[in-house]
Amino acid sequence: MYNKFAAQLLLGSLLITGNISCTEKETTEPGSSNGKLTGVVRKSDGTPLNNVTIIVDNSILFNSNINTKTNAQGLYSVEVPIGSWFAFAQHKVRYNNLEYTIYLKPDKEQGFGREGGIRNFTWVLTGTMPEPLSGTFGGLVTFDNFPGEFVEDEREIVWRFEPVGNLIDGSTGPTITTKSPDGDTVKDLPIGRYRVSATYEGQSLKVRRWNTDEPFANSYVFDFQPVIDAQCFNCFKLEYRK
Repeated sequence: MYNKFAAQLLLGSLLITGNISCTEKETTEPGSSNGKLTGVVRKSDGTPLNNVTIIVDNSILFNSNINTKTNAQGLYSVEVPIGSWFAFAQHKVRYNNLEYTIYLKPDKEQGFGREGGIRNFTWVLTGTMPEPLSGTFGGLVTFDNFPGEFVEDEREIVWRFEPVGNLIDGSTGPTITTKSPDGDTVKDLPIGRYRVSATYEGQSLKVRRWNTDEPFANSYVFDFQPVIDAQCFNCFKLEYRK
């Protein structure tokens, strides 16, 4: 098993350098025939997703993969050669002038061989990613104290995330109030633009983007960053002080 960061780096490089083939197949109905992988890709409300990249990735050989795209009906079909394979779906989304790479949820997590099969994918905003990926479909927020100023137990900080506009899939998201079980992260937030604020023992904390000269404020509006080099994907880093 490899972690989400390594998997995303790997699959991103495969899209550029390791294609066995890269074709867009047309099919009228999702189904399976010997030697083909087929399926349909949708949003959670059932809307088909066009131009999603399907990656059929060899589970043993590095840089051996097959790519195809979904059509306007969200359908795809791709020939599967001899080998051991996993299927992934990557959706490129432009949101608030940033481009995100989103992994979609498969209806079956098992690998497959030359026989092919059916793999349907759904765009979900939260939940645990299936192996061989790891992590969550939602975004990650990390936070740290301003040097010299900290609270006694960061796990008791109450974080409030209020959506500003629609979420990345166009849906309306709820305001989320939560604590951090591990003391320095809030995991699996639906990706969107948020106004974040924090309190500790009933007192407001001040927040800003981590490691900047921006002024601290009672709340801060942020977008998840598609990538923070060598650290994380679809994440944001906050700093707080009393």
